[in-house]
Amino acid sequence: MNFSKDKNLIFEELHIRHLNLLIDLKNEKENSWFYKMAILNTLNDLRIILNAIDGLKNKCTIAIQDKKIIGYVHTFPLNEKKTCLKINSPSIIANEISLSKRELILKLIQNSIINTDFKTASWVITSEIEDKDLISCSRELGFQPMQEIKLWSIDSKTFKFSNNLIDINLENFIQIKKSNIKNFLNFIRSSESLILRNIIDLEQEDIIKRNNKLSGGIFKDNNIILAMLKDISYSNKNVYSLIRGISWDARIELPLKNIAQYCFTKDKNILFKTSSTDIELNNCLKKIGLIETKNELLLVRNTFIKRDLKSSNKLNKSIESIMEKINPQVNPYPSPYPYRR
Repeated sequence: MNFSKDKNLIFEELHIRHLNLLIDLKNEKENSWFYKMAILNTLNDLRIILNAIDGLKNKCTIAIQDKKIIGYVHTFPLNEKKTCLKINSPSIIANEISLSKRELILKLIQNSIINTDFKTASWVITSEIEDKDLISCSRELGFQPMQEIKLWSIDSKTFKFSNNLIDINLENFIQIKKSNIKNFLNFIRSSESLILRNIIDLEQEDIIKRNNKLSGGIFKDNNIILAMLKDISYSNKNVYSLIRGISWDARIELPLKNIAQYCFTKDKNILFKTSSTDIELNNCLKKIGLIETKNELLLVRNTFIKRDLKSSNKLNKSIESIMEKINPQVNPYPSPYPYRR
C-alpha cells in the first residue's frame, strides 16, 4: 500500500475486497475489465498463499438456511502426508433451524467427508462421552470407537508447587532434537496399537510439528520411558499427550511431577491427555494433584479397521457399554467410500 502527500488518496492493487467500489462505479465501458482484473489479482494472491502452505486441506464446511449460516464443521490434517484428517465437533450457530440438531450434525460430517479427495485414508473424530448425538452420527457414517481419552488439568487446591528450583531443572527430561527425533518416533510408534499406528501414520516431520519448548521425554539409562508431545488435534485447547512404554516404569513418577510443575508455571490452562486404560499413569497424575476434566471417545473411519474388527472384537467393555445405547442405522463397519443418501 502506497500513500501520497494527500492523506485521502490511497493506492491499492484491485481486489475482490473492492467490490463495493465497483458497484458504485457507473462506468459500463470499464466495469467488466475492472471485475476481471479484481478476480485475477485475488486468485494470484491465493495461489501464492496456497503454495506457501502446501495445500494443507484445512477446510470449513458450512450449512446455509434462508441465506444464513446455521452451522459449520472444520477439518484439518493430522499428519504431513495429509492422509488422516481430523473432523472437529460440528458447531450449530443458529437458534432456529428446519431440521433436528442430530440431522444437522450428521449432514455436516457427511459433507465434510464427501469434500475430501481420494488420497485421504482416515478420518478422526473426538467426542465427549456424553455427546450421544455426535457419537451416534459418527457411528452411522461408519466411524468405529477406538479409544477412551482422559484430559487432566491442574487443581490449585491439591497441586503443591515446590519452592525448590532443583525440582524444576528436570535433569532427566530431554527436549526433542534432530539427534534424537528418530528415537522419539520409534518410541511413539511402539506405544500405539497397530490400528492407530496405521491410521495416524506419523513420520519424523510430524514429530517436528508437535515439538515445542514443552515437548520432550523422560530418559533413563539412555532410553525413553515417557514422551510428551503437543497434541495438534485440539485446535482450541493447549493439550499435551503423555505417552509411555508398554510396561509401567515407576521411575516416571518423580520426573512427571516436575514436568507438571514446570508446565503449569508456564500456562495454568495446559491439559494433559492420557488413555483411560492406562491405570498406572492416571493414578500417578491423581497422586501429584491433577484432576480429570474431560472424558472423551476417539472414533475413526478407515478400511483397515473394517478388516481388523471383523476378525476379532477390539472394543473394551467401557466403550461397549456406551455403544449399547446407540443403534447405528447402517452397517457399523467403515466404508472406503463417502456415505451418501
